[in-house]
Amino acid sequence: MIRPAQPNDLEPVVALIAARNRAATGVAGIRPEYLRADWELSEFSLATDSAVAEDDERIVGYAAIMPYGELVVAATEPDIADELLARVFERARERGDETVTIVVRSPEDPLNRVVERHPFELVHETLLMWRPLAVEIDEPRLPDGLMIRTFEADDGRAVHDLLDEAYRAWDPLWVPMAHADWVRWMTGDPEFHPSVWWLAEREGALAGCALHWTSGWLKDLAVRDSERGRGLGAALVGLGLVEFARRGLDRVGLKVDAGNPTGAVRLYEKLGFVTASREAVWAWSL
Repeated sequence: MIRPAQPNDLEPVVALIAARNRAATGVAGIRPEYLRADWELSEFSLATDSAVAEDDERIVGYAAIMPYGELVVAATEPDIADELLARVFERARERGDETVTIVVRSPEDPLNRVVERHPFELVHETLLMWRPLAVEIDEPRLPDGLMIRTFEADDGRAVHDLLDEAYRAWDPLWVPMAHADWVRWMTGDPEFHPSVWWLAEREGALAGCALHWTSGWLKDLAVRDSERGRGLGAALVGLGLVEFARRGLDRVGLKVDAGNPTGAVRLYEKLGFVTASREAVWAWSL
């Protein structure tokens, strides 16, 4: 039976996604609070944007179309995945979505078989990179005229706007989130803490930011176009490296588009980050 997901399906759906992720990367990569945060987005509805497959009262498949157009699918059998995808594709067309995307995390990812069975096209690859903190870290050098401080609640709008401006400039698939959803999704994350969100300002205006999770993960890095080429991005990343080394972490990680035209990959390599794996982003034009 196919039906919309319900709040009490959270745990079995997490288990399905975790099983798929382990097959792809060896780690679960999902926790109940992460999925719950997705389900609580104001532009997402369990009743219309999700579907589960149930067999003898057991959840054997899950699919959802997120507000930003990304597909999430996990199922025990290929035919179950296809039936669920048909449901969410229909919903995407009803919403007027022009493109849907899906992320395949490795050659072992079960989603490889999904993209092979449907008219997806490869649009770009994302690099997973790590920087060991046992290796010497240069003290970050901030460009002249800039001030660094950490995040405060009132900074949310400026930070969100800068991220949208930066990503929209080069990523044609970028879909901005509603601001209230972004604030709840980011600052409500269990690994959020303002002490590892660094903001750079010039004369009181936001020039750049580096937003980390407390686990030592660089979630977002953005530098205003007028500030690029002066070393601000390197300084912001360096602040995180120094701080997480001080906290005793072994490494800092991030993901970056392999074709990012801003020079981000070269920046991270210069700072000592090494590519560990690649993820493929596939798109289907509806």
